[in-house]
Amino acid sequence: MEAVRNFLVDDAVYLTWGIALLEVIVTVLLFIDHHKKHEPIILCMALLGVGLCFDAIVIGFGGMILPPILPLLSRVRFVLHGLLIPLNLVICGYAIPMYPRPQRVVWVLTVLIMLAGAASGVFRQIDMAAPIGDIVRFVSVSPKSDWTEMVNTALTFGTMIPLILTGFVVLFKQKSPSILLAGVLMFAFTAVAPATGNADLLFLTSMFGELCMMFFYMVFEKRHTTI
Repeated sequence: MEAVRNFLVDDAVYLTWGIALLEVIVTVLLFIDHHKKHEPIILCMALLGVGLCFDAIVIGFGGMILPPILPLLSRVRFVLHGLLIPLNLVICGYAIPMYPRPQRVVWVLTVLIMLAGAASGVFRQIDMAAPIGDIVRFVSVSPKSDWTEMVNTALTFGTMIPLILTGFVVLFKQKSPSILLAGVLMFAFTAVAPATGNADLLFLTSMFGELCMMFFYMVFEKRHTTI
């Protein structure tokens, strides 16, 4: 395990650049497919990809960004995370798929959660974290009891759990494992760092999970949406 940690720390910036590049490619492909198919689920996936790309780029290039600018970009990163991660909920609704009325209800709830997530991004306290390899980044330093942190925790588990449950439904109804793999791998890569005593690497391992999620989203939409 120590060898794995050393690899992740020593090559963190290169791994982040690679993830950022792959996420940009997947996101562009999703926008291209949305232009062809005009399916709302693809647009939601692509918009989610925009937020994840921005997150990876700011983290990957943080050491090259001038200090006065990095905190501002980091704040935008937190806001986009809170604003776009809830799109996983409507993606679940479209993947099942739900009838129009329940899907509208999901959209209303999602918009409310998006507003709360964006607000938490605005008001969370951030500060420079200890560098990991060549990675320079700002992290949240708000107390765990603060409402902003509680909203962020709720966003994390409140989107992954429905995604995994939806994956089982889609696997049963459509014989497609893509949504389930997206949710399970996202959860696994998010959990592995704290579970192994490497919570400081959570930002990096979760990025692998986000890349897997976006990849299997793309696989799903290519197989289950039509022009």
